[in-house]
Order: sequence, then C-alpha cells, then structure tokens
Amino acid sequence: MQHKHSLIMGDIPLGKLFFMRLENTFLLIESNDCLEILSDYDNLAPELISYCRFKGEEFLHTEALPMGFAYYLKKRSPKHFVALQGDSIDSLAPSEMGLSARGSKPQVGSPNYYFGISSKEAIWSENVSRIYEDSKNAQWNATRDIDWTQITTLSPSLESSIAQIMTYLVENELSALYIPSKFLPQISPYFHEVPLLLSSIIGDEARHIEVFIKRAKATGLGLQYSTLATQQSLYTLFKERDYFASSFLLHIMGEGTFVDLLGFLEDYAPDEPTKKLLSLARRDEKRHVAYGMNNVKNALARNPGKIAFLKDIVFKRKHYLDEFSSESSLLLESLAIYAGGGGEVAQIKRGFEAVEHLKDTMEHNRAKRLRECGIEEGLAWDLSKAHTPNFM
Repeated sequence: MQHKHSLIMGDIPLGKLFFMRLENTFLLIESNDCLEILSDYDNLAPELISYCRFKGEEFLHTEALPMGFAYYLKKRSPKHFVALQGDSIDSLAPSEMGLSARGSKPQVGSPNYYFGISSKEAIWSENVSRIYEDSKNAQWNATRDIDWTQITTLSPSLESSIAQIMTYLVENELSALYIPSKFLPQISPYFHEVPLLLSSIIGDEARHIEVFIKRAKATGLGLQYSTLATQQSLYTLFKERDYFASSFLLHIMGEGTFVDLLGFLEDYAPDEPTKKLLSLARRDEKRHVAYGMNNVKNALARNPGKIAFLKDIVFKRKHYLDEFSSESSLLLESLAIYAGGGGEVAQIKRGFEAVEHLKDTMEHNRAKRLRECGIEEGLAWDLSKAHTPNFM
C-alpha cells in the first residue's frame, strides 16, 4: 500500500543537513511511497531531480503553497531494512540480525556474523528474564559485605582444611566462569536475554573466586594444593563444545551438586563471616541451577530424543575420568576435619561420617533434579551415580 510522508525542511538550505534528512527519510519509508518535502525555497527542483536520478528515486512535481513550496518525490529504490517480527521469539535466530537485538530492523546487506548458537532450544529458559532481575537485585560485594575482621583464630588443622577447601572452591568457580565466557560470543543476540543472564553469571563467579581467595588468605595460609583429580574433572567440563551439553553438565550436574556442598560448608562454618560468604555464594549458585533446569526441562519436553544425547555425554565423561582419577583425597580429608571441627581422631571420624552423608545427599538431589527435567527415575539414578566423585 502506498503511503504519503511529509518532511518539513523550512528554511534549511540545500546542503549537508538538508540531504542528510532526505537520505534518512528515504531509508525508512517503503518502496513506492510518496514523500512531500515542505520548504521555504522555490528553486530546489533541479537539485532534487539530480538527487533522484543518482539515488534511483523519482521526482514527481512541485507545488506552490500559501506559505512555501512542496516538492513531491516517490521512493523507487528497494527496501533498506528487514522488517522482522516484533518481540515474539522464533526457534531460530534470523541470519540478518548481526549484532542487533530482537525487535530491531537490520539494514539490508549487514554482515552475517555466523553465530554458532542460533537455536532457541539449545539456550532458552522461560525464566531467564526473572533470573536476570533476581541477579541484579542480589548483588553483593566481597570486600564491603563480609566483616573480615571477625574471622576467628582456629586450630592449625582446621585452618589448613579451610584453606584447602577454598582452593578447591576457587578452581571450580574458575571453571564456572570460563565455560559460559567461552560460549557467550557464540550466542546470537536475537536471544539477547541469555547473554545478559550469562554475563551476570560470569560476574557472580568472579565474585565467588574473589571471596574464596580472600578467605584462604584471611589467616595467612593462602591457597593450597590443586589436585590432579580436580583438574581432570574440570577439564572434561572445559573441553565440552556443545552448549546444551555444557549447560546440563555445569548448571544441573555440577552447580546443583555445588549448591549442596556450599550448604554443607555453611552448616559447619566456624565463624559468621565464613558462614555469610558461603550463604551468599550459594544463593547465587541457585540462580544458575534454576536457569539450567528450565533450559533442559523445556528442551527435553520439545525433543525427548535429547535424553539419549545427555546420557551419552554423562557416561563418556565417567569413562574418561575412571581411567585417570578417583576422588580428591586431600579434599575429602579437609572436609572431614572441617565438619568434625578439628584434627583429632574423634573429630575426623565424626566429620568423615558427615561427608559420607553429604555424598548421599548430593546423589539423591541430583536424581531429583534430573527427574524434574523429565528424565525417568531409573535413568535419573543411573546418571546421578555416574557423576564425577569430585562433585563438579
């Protein structure tokens, strides 16, 4: 349908400003639409005719008005912008989007960035915007919000165990920071809510790394030993190239288990600052798990065949780790000392029982999360039992 558009130029003379406004108007109107230019000047026709010939538009006629002159032009050039749908979300991101968000109108000829992740099924979560809002409201500062002066003096064995545990937590949080960072530039901004949420997750992990390092250093010990068992377990996460598989392994299997670990550490924390920093970190991790849960649940509901894909991913990871490593004995002993309250034999025995109970709780909760995602109970238990003994 043909439309008429008016462009009021007034006393703007022919020149840079005049033609900039004219150019922009022609960019935005549809082909075959008419453009009325209202000007104080009566001698613009020759220049406008030349302009139209050069740009592929059509000059129609001039008309004298009581208070100026009107020049009528018709747009003959092709459409300049792609009219995509509004804010509804298709299953695949249009290739024309480039670095523009959903709802914008990209100009024809814009480069194709070839985003590797352009499928809604692989990344979408219906609660992504709510989780992002929650993340903004829940920001905290590791320097300001933890009263480091209230860290208590502990026995050497207990303080050493805390430093070793913090070393392990830092390694896992570095993994959780780098993995979404790796996928972030591959995601089409058509699904802009997901990169926004991932950026907040990355910020959370950076804050966790900071606070765990500070706790390890709080009494002068600093970070301790990085075990081969932990590094190999995290490497299997780091090298995963498929976003959906990575999200499943990281957010549901790994961080879901990590939430249980942080809760355990919070329960046995020897002082209020340590308890608080673990509580704050756990609150953040719950958001990450919530995103992954909804993402995987929706994807499996649409495509149940992906369950076999996830099963294959879990058991391939298990078989790889079975060849190289088992549990991190340094971590387990540190957890036992931590939960037992010290390095005496009776304390370690009591703490070790608590750690064994923690592992049972982790396994049970993993299976529960998997069932909530739509995986049948028997397979959910099998996948939970196949998870790495290094928790993440």
